[in-house]
Amino acid sequence: MSTLDFHFIHRFHQQVQALSHHPALRFMQDEKWSEISWLELQKQVNNLSYALLANGLAVQEKIAIFAQNMPRWTITDIAAMQIRAVAVPIYATSTTKQLEYILNDGDIKILFVGDQEQYDQAIEIANNCSLLIKIVAMKDSIDLRDFPIAQHWQDFIKVNQDEAELTKRLNDKCLEDLFTLIYTSGTTGEPKGVMLDYANLAHQLQAHNKALPHIDENDISLSFLPLSHIFERAWVTYVLYRGAVNCYLEDPQQVRQALSTVRPTLMCAVPRFYEKIYTAVWDKVQQAPIHRRALFKWAIRTAEDNLFGKKSAFFHRLQYIMADKLVLGKLRALLGGRIRMMPCGGAKLDPSIGLFFQSIGINVKLGYGMTETTATISCWQEKGFNINSTGTLMPDVEVKISEENEILVRGGLVMKGYYKKPEATAQAFTAEGFLKTGDAGELDSEGNLYM
Repeated sequence: MSTLDFHFIHRFHQQVQALSHHPALRFMQDEKWSEISWLELQKQVNNLSYALLANGLAVQEKIAIFAQNMPRWTITDIAAMQIRAVAVPIYATSTTKQLEYILNDGDIKILFVGDQEQYDQAIEIANNCSLLIKIVAMKDSIDLRDFPIAQHWQDFIKVNQDEAELTKRLNDKCLEDLFTLIYTSGTTGEPKGVMLDYANLAHQLQAHNKALPHIDENDISLSFLPLSHIFERAWVTYVLYRGAVNCYLEDPQQVRQALSTVRPTLMCAVPRFYEKIYTAVWDKVQQAPIHRRALFKWAIRTAEDNLFGKKSAFFHRLQYIMADKLVLGKLRALLGGRIRMMPCGGAKLDPSIGLFFQSIGINVKLGYGMTETTATISCWQEKGFNINSTGTLMPDVEVKISEENEILVRGGLVMKGYYKKPEATAQAFTAEGFLKTGDAGELDSEGNLYM
């Protein structure tokens, strides 16, 4: 197999051929779910690729996406990949000052905005951004206010289609190209642009293939965490890499309702999501009659015994079947009833909460990672992890603990460095090439990583 077979765009085109009329993306429109097939997705990606080329975007030049989760977020991302440009995500809630900094430091030429508020922020500082040549409004409802370099999406893509140049860009793609530039929060100084290339992305895609359960076109993933964060963006990329359907929630507040209508099999979430459900469930249990409280607690104990294989007798199996019918299945129904796997990251998850969800049949994949490592360093894999840990190491990842107990990471997942900041890049690595995470932790003899 060629090394380029692991390039995301190579796999994307394979999925278009294999799954042509199967849904690739779903989104809420006029209070109902609409979908985009793989063939239609390719068409929309191509249309935008031609528009980027027509606007003179050269190889490895940069665009930025300042928007909430929506299909056009991913379409823009993939279009940039097709022409070997670099997509720079910007948090939808960023301030005007933060936006201006990223546009200038990131050398952004074209900015895509998702709503009126973001658009108004953009035109407020556009004249302070010397390289910015175009602002593209991703929704027709956005009032352009006659700003000279602004266009609506549909007008932006009305260009002559340079098929020869697109073909050349596709043929010249390489794993050494930058895939993205992601700005960190800058809590200890000004934000730094993390440079990730296609080799980093390919490493993570292959690691997830090895470490996670099988995913295919029969799976549906619900996307509500911000795509501007590496966690959700890497996950959505992996979902498409595997040919599954990705459903977009522009408003995260609608996640509870969407769970019952979409009934996803996959979904990323942060610990706070699980904490809210766990607390709500136990609050309701405490208010229930004593016999119902007893039934619930018995069902959870039975589920925990089943999870750890403490009992394997036929009688216990019957107990578990009864517990599942009376209690556990109803708990899973809170998340739509079909969840097979839920990656979790961004903060520490209380082990008791993790145990609760694992026991009732929600396959939580708590993990640890960072922008500089293209997301996942470790996660709860299918077997052999400790519930008190952040999981075992992903395939082909090397971790060691320094004398100061700092977690150090080396491998194909680690960034190339910080954009235009050679000193900060040098300071981020040890002499042996390990990335300094800044996080304290320990690694046990079985490969479990603890924070």
